[in-house]
Amino acid sequence: MTLPSRSARALAATACGATLLIAACSAARVTVTPSSSTSASSVPTAAPRLFAGTGFRTDIPAGWLDQTNDQSAIGAAGGGGTVLMLLASPDRGLIVARITAQPVPDDQLALYLTSITPPGATGVTQAEPVNINGVSGVMISFAGSSPGVVAQETEAMVVNQAGNTYEITLSAAQAGFAHDATALQEVLNSWRWA
Repeated sequence: MTLPSRSARALAATACGATLLIAACSAARVTVTPSSSTSASSVPTAAPRLFAGTGFRTDIPAGWLDQTNDQSAIGAAGGGGTVLMLLASPDRGLIVARITAQPVPDDQLALYLTSITPPGATGVTQAEPVNINGVSGVMISFAGSSPGVVAQETEAMVVNQAGNTYEITLSAAQAGFAHDATALQEVLNSWRWA
C-alpha cells in the first residue's frame, strides 16, 4: 500500500477546507432577535391596545385615547343608553359604542337610526347593511352643525347581539372625518364578540 505524498495530503486538506468554507458561506443565515432592552436612539412603534368591553373586545387605534371612565366626556358625548366604550382622537373625533336603553327588533334597526338622527342633519344616507364580526346590522351617515360649532359628520350603525342592541358611532369634524373613519375601520376589523 502506498501512502499519498505530503503535498497530496496538503492539497486534499486545502480542498476540504475550501469546500467547508464555501458551504458555510452559502448556508442560510440565522436571524438574531434583539434583546428587549432599547437603546436611546430606538423609536417605539405605536401598536393598538386591547379594549375589553361588555360583550365585546377590540383594539384602540394608535394615538386614540380611551375615555370610557371619564364621566364628563361621556356626558359631553350625549345620546342615550349605556356607554360601553368612548375613544377620542387628537382631532376631537369620537368613537362611541353603547347598548341602547331597550333592545330594538331586527326589522326596526333602520327606523331606530332615523330616530337618533338630529333635527337639521343633512346628507342623511339610506340605511345600508353592515357586518360586525359576523353579526348583521345597518348603518347610516349624516352631517350637521349648529351655529358657532364646527360642522360634524357622523356614521352610526346598530347590530343586535346576545339580546342587546349595540350602537356604534363615529362623530368628527368634516375636515378630519376621513382620517377618523380609518380608525373606526380598525376598531371594526378587530372587533370580537365575547
